[in-house]
Amino acid sequence: MRRLLLLALIHASPADDFATKAVPFLKAHCYECHSANDPKGGIEVHEILSTDAAYRHHEFLDRIAEAVKWEDMPPPEDVDVVPDDQERSDFLREIDRIRTTLEKGDFPRQAGRPTLRRLNRDEYSYTVRDLFGVKFLAGHDFPSDGAGGSGFNNTGDALFVPPVLMEKYLAASRKVIDALYASPASLNRTLLARPDDKKSPEQAAREVLTIQGSLAFRRRISDEELNGLIGLFNSRIQRGDDYEAALRSPLQALLIHPAFLFRVEKDQAGKDEWKLDDFELATRLSYFLWASMPDRELFQLADQGKLSDPAVLAAQTERMIADPKFEYFARHFGGQWLGFDDLREVANPDPKRFPEFTPSLRLAMYRESVDFLTHLIRRNRPVLELVHADYTFVNGELARHYGIPGIRGNESQKVELRDPQRGGVIGQASILTATSLPLRTSPVKRGSWILDNLLGTPPPPPPQDAGVLPADDRSSEGLSFRQQLEIHRDKPSCAGCHAKIDPLGFGLENFDAIGRWRDRDVNGKPVDSLAVMPGDITFSTPAELKKLLLSSDELFLKNLARRMLSYAIGRQLEYYDEPAVAELVRELRANDLKAQSLVLSIVRSHPFQYRSANR
Repeated sequence: MRRLLLLALIHASPADDFATKAVPFLKAHCYECHSANDPKGGIEVHEILSTDAAYRHHEFLDRIAEAVKWEDMPPPEDVDVVPDDQERSDFLREIDRIRTTLEKGDFPRQAGRPTLRRLNRDEYSYTVRDLFGVKFLAGHDFPSDGAGGSGFNNTGDALFVPPVLMEKYLAASRKVIDALYASPASLNRTLLARPDDKKSPEQAAREVLTIQGSLAFRRRISDEELNGLIGLFNSRIQRGDDYEAALRSPLQALLIHPAFLFRVEKDQAGKDEWKLDDFELATRLSYFLWASMPDRELFQLADQGKLSDPAVLAAQTERMIADPKFEYFARHFGGQWLGFDDLREVANPDPKRFPEFTPSLRLAMYRESVDFLTHLIRRNRPVLELVHADYTFVNGELARHYGIPGIRGNESQKVELRDPQRGGVIGQASILTATSLPLRTSPVKRGSWILDNLLGTPPPPPPQDAGVLPADDRSSEGLSFRQQLEIHRDKPSCAGCHAKIDPLGFGLENFDAIGRWRDRDVNGKPVDSLAVMPGDITFSTPAELKKLLLSSDELFLKNLARRMLSYAIGRQLEYYDEPAVAELVRELRANDLKAQSLVLSIVRSHPFQYRSANR
């Protein structure tokens, strides 16, 4: 009911505009190719033929509007009636109105529905490490976690619980407790109370399990939960176990308890929306920035009800960014958003073509991207340095790969870049390798990566009859890869998208399939990196491409804000989140685009601090 009311309030006054100016256009010029039977590009126009649906699926409308704006759609050869300039203008103006209405937030705020989500396998590993001090990745044997529509593997809707996972939880809990008891230092940190003349074994166990249970559940443990654990302890005592041995069962029970395995946020009866309590806020904050549980300082502030104070929350956020565990944010948010996670397992350069691509070089490439993003946020650098920076992080092997002299050793270190081609994530070998194929570069993959990962404007999937490009750019016919691609994109169904994708990718052609600079391709010919974008915008080097991206930064900033907010709250964003995204971008600009200001704005935001009833 609340959702329907919200939509009604959004479009109450201009409700007829969409019906009179946009729907006739969609039916006349889009419906035939984008119907439910065979929707080209994954866009089903019948889903957006009402005003309500237009707001819910505004991203589809944005994609349609972009194609109409550049006159890629409707394709002249496929329709009987080509829209005139006035029809296009009226349609685009209506889409702009919808976008503006969403961004202004002229409707009641909504925090979004909650999803009961389990810890993903990385979060499980880090949480167990921080709880008990074990040194191995306890969740490593769990099934891999798929990414949801947001692109992140912490999205609640994608974190299913297959039956095999319950068996894995039980096995992991045994291994963790065995490792805990094999480490005297870790065990002493865990068993903070011991029986003595003034304290019985049960009293000491209650102290230990109250502390460890509250930390494990990320809130105060209830009397009922504590008594259940004490029952396990007493049963072991009755069997003749000593104090330490008797605590094994209740400590293991913590690791298979739903309150540990799941991030539970309690309902508040009779309310449509409410603010998180301090424990829930601490949990959201710690899994956002550390992918792990709150530490004792954060937990203590939550227990005292102080964390929700804006000044305290900001100070804790800054403390957590400075903590070494913040690297896990760079690994998991950055690795999934920018795609350098793919370098670790998916990227597979041909060993005969690229013998230089060693396991140690792969690791150095990955470390460069992690260290770069960690540094950018920790040192509060402008976020546009993600697009272009005059520094990076390399060890000796990666420096040689880049042609940077004077760097030795295996440790990653910050270096100044005098070459404008290399700086920013666009010039990092992790990205360039992950967006290549085993035997060649891929202008299509690289261009798509810029459109999707950097700008948030993903191209539609290729049509079924798109065909396959050659796996190798070493041509026996003497054709350059550009010439081979021109043959491929000659199909009308392919040409429109490739006109936007390919130039962006060709602007990076001076980087080979493992991110080295080259002046000649594999056929010995000069690299052809000339790029012509729609509107006759030309460039031919990575430096010129970066200048183009920086000249109009709104898409990049919105995409960055959307991605980080989605990661922070663990769900795919909805239409009602657009005002929050717009506010994040406004605050980012007001703070000179400094990276920490975006993190702090997200932590203060309505979607982060509130939740709605699941109705």
